[in-house]
Amino acid sequence: MSNRWDIVILGCGQLGGNLKTQLEAEKMTVMGVRRTPSPDDPTLWAMDLDQPDSWDRLAELPVSDRVVWVGIVTPDERTETAYRHRYVGVASRLRQLASLPGRAQPVVWVSSTAVFGEAQTGLLTEETVPHPDHWRGEVVREAERAIEQISAPYCVMRFTGLYSAASVSRLNTQAMRQALSPTTVSNRMHRADAVAWLAHVVSALHQGHPVPKLVHGVDECPATYQALWDRLDGRSSCLQPATAGRRIATRYRSDLPQLTYPSFDRLLGDQ
Repeated sequence: MSNRWDIVILGCGQLGGNLKTQLEAEKMTVMGVRRTPSPDDPTLWAMDLDQPDSWDRLAELPVSDRVVWVGIVTPDERTETAYRHRYVGVASRLRQLASLPGRAQPVVWVSSTAVFGEAQTGLLTEETVPHPDHWRGEVVREAERAIEQISAPYCVMRFTGLYSAASVSRLNTQAMRQALSPTTVSNRMHRADAVAWLAHVVSALHQGHPVPKLVHGVDECPATYQALWDRLDGRSSCLQPATAGRRIATRYRSDLPQLTYPSFDRLLGDQ
């Protein structure tokens, strides 16, 4: 095993773990950082990113000349304090780490379209200025601004709601149908496609290729929850896209891997 890491993933949960596997398949040496130890896997490093001394250790980690740092963090609780502690805290320290003298190392930061306020509707692309009107969006946007101060190349990947077959099953329960407004537009991306897009951007930065500074990770078919339920219940033969409401889009779709799941219909077809 190489002693110099090509990629360091800070936050190696489900999404980070799948990304690690994909990058390793592309013959990169990848170190994953997470809070829980994995004694049988020396490529996973147990570390609390909330502690300053953890960042001292990361600064001493032997990395390749083309290393890329990837931040995929989640808060411990759905509170403003927990969000700020994790998102802003890690983003700020990652900015400092990537900007140390002699480094200028590229960064990929996983963010969320939660940065947009509830009043922001219509077609929202990377050119749309976010106006968060809730603490969650404000904190996520503050973390993005920390990453935007990095002098090295970086990419903020703003994902919409990530889903899989298991999460669709939960969506189809009576409790979820009662909790969600039928007229709300659901913007989604399958987890497999999210990993593919992340791997593409990380690989491009590792190879020194230019990438957009901001990308919206979303599939090609925003739809209301009512349209989703109509499709699940067999009242429609294909998902009907929304023509109004909040529709997240990306300007860079043609530059990224083709989606395996361009819409909800493909997932149903695989079942």
